[in-house]
Amino acid sequence: MKKIFSLLPLLAMFIGFTSCSNDDDDEVIRHEVTVNVNLPSEVKNFSEVKSMALTVFNTATSEEKVAQVSNGSATVTVAPGTYNFTVSGETADFNLNGVKTGIDVFADKTVEIDVIATVGSTLVFKEVYFSGVPDFYFQDAFYEIYNNTDEVQYLDGVIMGVVDYGLAVGTWNKDQASVWMTDGMYTNGKYPLTSHIQCFPGNGTDFPIQPRTSIVVASNPINHSARQLAEADKKSPVDLSDADWQLYADNTTPADTRVDGIPNMTLIWKNWGREMMPATEGQPIVLARLKDGKSPVDYAAEPSSVAPVPGGTTNCFVIPADCILDAIEIVPADPAFHFKRIEAKDDAGMIWYTGADGVSNGEYSGKSLRRKVAGFTADGKAILKDTNNSSNDFVAGGGTPTPGVIPTVAD
Repeated sequence: MKKIFSLLPLLAMFIGFTSCSNDDDDEVIRHEVTVNVNLPSEVKNFSEVKSMALTVFNTATSEEKVAQVSNGSATVTVAPGTYNFTVSGETADFNLNGVKTGIDVFADKTVEIDVIATVGSTLVFKEVYFSGVPDFYFQDAFYEIYNNTDEVQYLDGVIMGVVDYGLAVGTWNKDQASVWMTDGMYTNGKYPLTSHIQCFPGNGTDFPIQPRTSIVVASNPINHSARQLAEADKKSPVDLSDADWQLYADNTTPADTRVDGIPNMTLIWKNWGREMMPATEGQPIVLARLKDGKSPVDYAAEPSSVAPVPGGTTNCFVIPADCILDAIEIVPADPAFHFKRIEAKDDAGMIWYTGADGVSNGEYSGKSLRRKVAGFTADGKAILKDTNNSSNDFVAGGGTPTPGVIPTVAD
């Protein structure tokens, strides 16, 4: 009995020690991050800012936190990890956006973010679809462009292109920043475009687009939903036989499809692939117009319009970074690939397709990415949301494609 009683205190100590150890293990380490926002010269002080929010995104877990910025500052508490910090706000005249990506947080720290003042674009992507369907069918892509103003705009000379990933030579994974960029800006002041670069023809006023209306540019303007299906195939969700324009490149193998009666965009440069086809898992795209009425065809003929990937020999078509009309930072759903290829002034956020589970990459999901409707004009025409932040401007995850259909309900 003595021996038994003498063990009891030791047993109690062991139990107590184990209990304390478990409590320590359950205790989650957190760090406090203070974000200070620096206004651009166009905005005098924070009294002019109507609203501003900070979004903090964990690049490993996809966990997201949102905090309101008050008097130029916001504080969040997060677990150790690597984060993207995005600030988005507005004044009466400007959209305000700023971003810092790949910030390691393993102690309390302060992050400084410079925001940029921009205004909404005249022409924007209303909807884009290139995710494709099984079995590896992606010729049903389309790009819908919307006149988001109350005045007639013109498509003449507008360039549409896919932004190069900017992968280091010999590297195929997309889990790294673009070699073209330094601190989120293009080092040479030019966007590198790849695949096929297309533009609308015309001499300035040949191809009007009426206020609050859209045009559909089809990769192949046919009824894809009627294609003959094999056993593993899935029906395409789109009929593009009524498309307004087509992307046609007769130098491809197999031969491209051309439909009589639908005008062609003009192919001005190519380095690979078939038409303007981003990667089905997601890739950034842009609309651009060269300054001073310069012809895209003439520009493409200049030696300075082409540049090799830094450190490599593969060429890209490059356009000045100040001529972007609209841009969408489309990335794969996997957060390991969430790197910026679009400058914050053109798109401070990013958007992606998701698979059926809402998490995995959305290649061959049959989903499109549609811009949200912010409201309507007095005569009922849609005003599309354009804050130069695709995280806010587009419906998350993607949905059923609706080419040529303008929503009648605000998002």
